[in-house]
Amino acid sequence: MQCCATEHEIRRRIDQCIQTESYDIVGNDWDYTIVFDDIDQNLAYVILDALDDIMYGRGELSLAETFVKSAIDRNIVVSVAESCTGGLLASSIIDVAGASLMFHEGVVTYSDLAKMERLDVNSETIMTNGAVSEETAIEMAEGLFLGMTGIRVGISTTGIAGPGGGTDEKPVGCVYIAVVGDGKAEVYNNRYKGDRFTIRNKTKNCALFYALKYIIKYY
Repeated sequence: MQCCATEHEIRRRIDQCIQTESYDIVGNDWDYTIVFDDIDQNLAYVILDALDDIMYGRGELSLAETFVKSAIDRNIVVSVAESCTGGLLASSIIDVAGASLMFHEGVVTYSDLAKMERLDVNSETIMTNGAVSEETAIEMAEGLFLGMTGIRVGISTTGIAGPGGGTDEKPVGCVYIAVVGDGKAEVYNNRYKGDRFTIRNKTKNCALFYALKYIIKYY
């Protein structure tokens, strides 16, 4: 079983279902695989139900491979706009063989000016809400469609990876991820712990997972 969540949350859910069964959790940065020494089939179904909303696979494919395959199966073409992840998301998709069938482009718009010039993010949106905000994340994802044809889903990431730049309202680790397509937008706000790379890697993994959930839900 493969899940996108904190290790603590995965253990909490499993431990509510089992008493004595032994299991291991391997992985990092919100991308984990649960391995059971031995488990009754009926109990396995109970655990699957408990993990349903955070599970993406059963060990056959990685998170990125699962996302790419799901997009290809649905004829979905994807573009990504990244700020805090700085290309990690696009790279993880392109690492998968066959990604050319579903991936159009990846854009790193790190500065506010880049967000406005490349993605048409409104300057008032950034001034009012900040570059790290739900509103900016949505406009970044929507900007991927401008002047483009054939794109079905846009994904964006914007956040504070640290070690500086955080505030009481938006501390280091505050991240927004938006997934947009066919007039439907979903935005997630997470607050990750860890160093700069860990925060960026967690953001990348969650963006893949949220986009996977999005295309399964709407397509």
